[in-house]
Order: sequence, then C-alpha cells, then structure tokens
Amino acid sequence: MIVDSHVHVWSADPFAYPWQPLLAHVPPPQSPAPVETLIADMDRAGVAMAVLVQPSVYGRDHRYLAACLKAHPERFVGVCLVDPASSVPDADLRQLLAENSYRGLRLNTIRQGDCAGLLAPDRRRLFDAAEELRLSVSFHMDIDQAPVVAELAERYVSTPFIIDYLGPDIHARADAARHLDLLAAHRNVYFKLLCVAEDAETPYPFADIMPFYEAVLARFGAERVMFGSDYPGAARLCAYEKLIAWGQNFPGPTVAGRRLVMGETARRLFGA
Repeated sequence: MIVDSHVHVWSADPFAYPWQPLLAHVPPPQSPAPVETLIADMDRAGVAMAVLVQPSVYGRDHRYLAACLKAHPERFVGVCLVDPASSVPDADLRQLLAENSYRGLRLNTIRQGDCAGLLAPDRRRLFDAAEELRLSVSFHMDIDQAPVVAELAERYVSTPFIIDYLGPDIHARADAARHLDLLAAHRNVYFKLLCVAEDAETPYPFADIMPFYEAVLARFGAERVMFGSDYPGAARLCAYEKLIAWGQNFPGPTVAGRRLVMGETARRLFGA
C-alpha cells in the first residue's frame, strides 16, 4: 500500500478560498491544484492514500483542507498549520482539532533565524498539547534550526517530530551531515524523502539531490523515513507516476525497507 506523506492542494476558486500567504518566498500559485486532480493522479499511480498538508498560501484558513478531508476520508488524512507565536497556540490547536481530526501539526520556521523561542517556557503549551493529543509535529525549517528540534525531541520523547523540508540549499551544505547526526540521534525524529524536483539542477531522476537523501537514509534507517511527492510542485516538472517511481526505485532500502518508506512508516505515524 503506497501512502504519499506530503501533498498540497488548493481550490480553483480564489474567491471562495482567498490566498493568505504566510511565507514571503512562497507566493500564491498561478495554477489550480484541486483535490479532484490529485485523486485522479493518485489512481493512475496506484497511490492508496496521501497526507494533505495545509499549504502556507492559505495561512490559517483551513476550510479547503477540511472540505477535502470530509469529502474523501478514505483517501486522505490531514496536517494543520499552527502559529507558534500565537498567544494561545494550544487553544488554536485544540480549536482546529475540534473542527477536524487532523493527525499532525506543522510549523513553518524556515527563514526565521534560530527559532530558539520555541524552547521558551511560554511555548511549552503547544508541545504539551501535541503530546496530550498524540499528534506528530512537522517542521518546514532551516538546517541551522536542528539543535532546537533536537532539544524538543529530547523533551517530548513520545511525540514524533518530522523533518518536512530544509530549503533548496541543503543539497550543497557542507555541514549538513553534522546536523543530520544531531537529529538522527533522537529515535522520535523522522524524515521525509521529498521529491523536490524544483530544487534539482539535473533532470529526472534528479541525481544531484540524491546524495543528501542517501545520507538521510543511512542515518535514520527506512523505519524513520517516508516518501513524499511534494505534489503539485514536482508534478509540474514530471508526471506524478514518475515521482512515485522515484521513491520506489530509490537506492539503498531492502524490499522490506522500501515498504516502510513507501507507506508503512506514514501509516504508523498518521494512521493513514
């Protein structure tokens, strides 16, 4: 059973669902990516389920994500966005959970410095709530923030912390191994094997981004790595079926390990 651990969707109607971008470097998209198109692509590629991650271009407005989850509960589980700088982040999270059964939350800390503020006493409420609600916590982050994530993983050993994305420059960072070692030392830290085709300088199968992910797999093991297509971004550069094949043919894992990467780890973490 293939589970795509990382996809985004947005409506074809920006009037019904207006853009509310959170990240200056991620502008509103120029083309729609409705859930119906994703389902058709999943069917062609043999993907049973996917994890819908709230896109930053919708900000805190989760209405479209919630509608997709309600309409297709057999195909999707969801990850919501929470603002860690909110005065009541735990209440924000509980309100989102009251509206929909999200399986995890995501924090966008990329390009925001060292994010050491997440370790402050008044931020504990968010991570306490995530622990109580048995949610995973995903990070869209910079590699230099690894010490903060490692410290959170140390404090909350029962909470899965997931590294979603480390920015386009990570594949050229000479110090990446040191940060990976720090994160991999914590058994509750997981890593997404994202087919970030937009970051590659070479065509499919994107050989230049392979060494970094090979280093990830070597340190974390297949049991803590999960494939994600980064749909629809990468799907604009090649067919969705080829993105799935990229994950299936990734060098390194055993047959059993490949099953973990391509679905079993995501099912365990997200209940997909």
